[in-house]
Amino acid sequence: MTSTLNVNDRIEKHFAGFDGRLSDLRDRYKTEHYIEIDPFVPEDLQAAAHTELEGLFAANARRRDLLVAQSGNTPRRYSNIDRDAIHQDGDIIPAIYRAPALYELLGSIVGERVLPVPYTPEEYIASRLHEPNDVHGWHWDDYTWAVVWVFKMPPVEHGGSLEYIKDAPWDRENPQPEKLVAQGPVWTRHPGVGAAYLLKADTALHRVKPLSVADERMIVCYSFATEADLQRPVDHSSMAALYPESHARHEG
Repeated sequence: MTSTLNVNDRIEKHFAGFDGRLSDLRDRYKTEHYIEIDPFVPEDLQAAAHTELEGLFAANARRRDLLVAQSGNTPRRYSNIDRDAIHQDGDIIPAIYRAPALYELLGSIVGERVLPVPYTPEEYIASRLHEPNDVHGWHWDDYTWAVVWVFKMPPVEHGGSLEYIKDAPWDRENPQPEKLVAQGPVWTRHPGVGAAYLLKADTALHRVKPLSVADERMIVCYSFATEADLQRPVDHSSMAALYPESHARHEG
């Protein structure tokens, strides 16, 4: 087993190598509400986490195919793993979410304090698009930031790219994703394996483009909050639809 302390020490040393890039990362985040941390972890830690994640999918994956009302009835077709399965059977992936070095790096990029989310099922999840027409449809996140760690990514012509519209706040009573997409502009990013991207996901309407063929996009998503997020009520209906077992354990 890899201790939390060891993981933090490893990524603290790794992130120290980003010092010369912090100014550029801050500027890009301010402009784009998106940056890539590449590579996210040292190569051997990436390989070990990949093995861990493959085992988690083999043992715990659930297939989802539904429309999510809270984001305007946009589709979700993929396999996923909830936070509790990762927490119980994982090692490296949960440890990185708790690593102080990660919070320090993120805070230095976004310019404010970064906190764990207060809703346990949304701390970290994993998803895998792997069948033709699999898609993570247009949506917003419940909390301010998402950090998406990439383990598998198809070539861009097969789909799987992130598309987003920044500064498109979520009107939960009348989301109208189609109208917002038509108004644009739509930003497209296709991060590589081993990178993690940081997205201001509460005000960016975003999706993962559908797969045009059988291929694979496999990621872990970590969620983070601001101080203000902790003070406001949050409707977790979309998470309850996608991760019903975990939601029931913690909120039922």
